[in-house]
Amino acid sequence: MSKLLWFRWQEPLLIVVLLINIAGARAQVAGDSRSLSLADSLRRAGEQNPSLLAQGFHERAAEARTEQARLQPNPTLEVALENFAGTGSRQGIRGLESTVQANQLIERGGKRDKRVLLASRERELAAKEFAARRNEIHEATATAYVRALSAKQNLELAAEPLRLAHDTVTAVEGRVNAGAASPAEAARARASLAIAKAEFARAEAALSTARTELAVNWGGSPEDVSTLLGALRIPEVLPSCEELMTRLVRHPRLDMQQAVIAGRRAALSLEQSEAVQDFSIGGGVRFLREGSDAALVAGFSMPIPVRNRNQGNIRAARESLAGAEQGVRVVEIELRAAFTAAWQNLSAAHRAAQNLTREALPAMEEAYQTVRSAYDLGQLPLIDVLDAQRALVAIRREILDAEADYALALARIDALTDPKYGALSALISNP
Repeated sequence: MSKLLWFRWQEPLLIVVLLINIAGARAQVAGDSRSLSLADSLRRAGEQNPSLLAQGFHERAAEARTEQARLQPNPTLEVALENFAGTGSRQGIRGLESTVQANQLIERGGKRDKRVLLASRERELAAKEFAARRNEIHEATATAYVRALSAKQNLELAAEPLRLAHDTVTAVEGRVNAGAASPAEAARARASLAIAKAEFARAEAALSTARTELAVNWGGSPEDVSTLLGALRIPEVLPSCEELMTRLVRHPRLDMQQAVIAGRRAALSLEQSEAVQDFSIGGGVRFLREGSDAALVAGFSMPIPVRNRNQGNIRAARESLAGAEQGVRVVEIELRAAFTAAWQNLSAAHRAAQNLTREALPAMEEAYQTVRSAYDLGQLPLIDVLDAQRALVAIRREILDAEADYALALARIDALTDPKYGALSALISNP
């Protein structure tokens, strides 16, 4: 009878294990075509992220503006008609005189070269903005990858209490049939099994959500992340804080701010050149009234800088440049603050995981084995076994949470110091 009960309760779990094994075998035969690593995720996000693709058009638009800035002003054609539709001898078109003249604006102060310089600085800024945006996308992708790995390991962790709940139900049913336990204990065991199944279902849903959030970074679907490579683990020692902080100077935001400064300087230089007055020269032919006589005409015009010397725009450009230079300090402070916060989170998660793994987990495993042995000997009630199971699972979940917090903090630090995410990649790939 006990064997029949064992198969009845173990049948769902055995089916699940069988299906997992079959799926794993098929994946190996197919060469794990849908296996995804952190490097794969970062590459896909960098190449296919919709917002990043849209950002790329800004740089191409800046290239077009550079091309436009190289062009010189077009000449103008002027046609003037005089002495017609008047009175007396000027009635109709009998006294008509006409002048056809071409004019050309001559720019002074190096305006064209400075326009080209400003346009090229704007193109460089667009490239730096693209790099900064890509860094943000990569950070979001790395964070989503860590959360997906955490959800995967949480699902694996949820399978353990489900297995324990099945084992407990089997053992209790055997004891009840043997008259060594009351039916109330069997009811408690079945209730514990129902709770374990519900937690397993929640873990499955959380993993599905995490896969979706990861795939969004390259406009994909959850099927793109069917198999995640790597696992969350805590190293024995922390990386060097001082060495990591020295890499903050390579952050894309600082490069972008330097590009802003270069652009503001080019804009100031252009505004200063606008204070130098341009002039126009022209020449043409005037057709006189008498017969078919004609004569050459020439002209010259130039504004007189009495009131407007572009002083307002020059001052505005200077203030904008000063603001951009001050912005470097702002960015440096923000990066250091972000690094400090991430490092504190990293250190706290490392301490928590080490303490739980070295002290709490071995003690809780020993306590569970002791309680289970005492229950098998009839020395303790089932409720003590269930409490010990829940406590053991809770400790393992706390360790997983600490490992996830460590990896998330490391992803943040990598986003600030290493665009290749070397530290995070090493963390999740090490056996």
